[in-house]
Amino acid sequence: MKRLRFDSWSTFQWHGIGLDIPEEWNPGKIVGDPKSGNVRLDDTEIIRIELEWKSADGDSRVDQIVDRYVEGLAKTAQKEKRSLKVERGSDRFDLSGLPFEGMTYFSWRSAFDVHTLACYSDVSDRLLFVRIMVKPDEDGTELIQRVFTSLTDTPAEAEHTWSLFGLRVTSPPGYVLEEYDLKSGHIRLQFGQGKSILQVDRLSLANALLRETTLSDWFTSFFTKDLRYINYDVETSTELGDDGILIKGEPKGHAQSLLQPLPFWDARPRRYYTARSWLDEQENRIVAVQTFWKSESEAPDIDTVARSADSVRESEPAD
Repeated sequence: MKRLRFDSWSTFQWHGIGLDIPEEWNPGKIVGDPKSGNVRLDDTEIIRIELEWKSADGDSRVDQIVDRYVEGLAKTAQKEKRSLKVERGSDRFDLSGLPFEGMTYFSWRSAFDVHTLACYSDVSDRLLFVRIMVKPDEDGTELIQRVFTSLTDTPAEAEHTWSLFGLRVTSPPGYVLEEYDLKSGHIRLQFGQGKSILQVDRLSLANALLRETTLSDWFTSFFTKDLRYINYDVETSTELGDDGILIKGEPKGHAQSLLQPLPFWDARPRRYYTARSWLDEQENRIVAVQTFWKSESEAPDIDTVARSADSVRESEPAD
């Protein structure tokens, strides 16, 4: 039987929930919001992990949900005229260190061996479910132990760390993920609180993007739509390394805005602007953090956010 062991691990974090996963596994599907959603993590061949969460509305009872889930498995197996054996509870895994309530482990075999942990998190009032798929000829004991015991959760009102595809960044308390784009080579996360906006972009193949231009010229060209209604200045910054820029701006007057090409309405009316961008030569990436805000008191702490985005390699768990 093949023993599942991995030399490199990373942390996947989304909507306050975190898991250690092999570095080569990546999200294949992400849906939902802080109250309800699910993530699928794949290797190059199959689905490996399904992470699901939903608001408990104060009801911490896990057993009843597990009972209904197992009943659903049994009905599906009956329709497909195949046998089903579900095992609940196991001494194979030590889950005693996890800070959750109602922890229930169960497993069953379909095309794969499916190992599931269900629990209630009182810090976010959510029910959490982690399913790990293992092939019949694989020994996943060590992997399952590590993934299950790495499960973490975060209160809704706290700062949240987001980590996937090599990007890691922490959003300030109160900022909610409003939009995201996970294209190949370009990750964008946009957060909002009131009228303030915080946007983080990570682009791969920086050497190709900057082959015939400077970081400053590339930035102002790539983010030209974001800068359309801003009077801004760009300066060199060594805050996050040798290659970096700091951009500060204020909203253009209404007369200037009317001179812009149509459409002349401003989707982000009268907001001030601060941004940082830098080149990560080791990873061959460009990182950009932009903020839009109405008043100084509402401005996100861009330096703290930028430093969190620059520390991904230091934060990866060691095997």
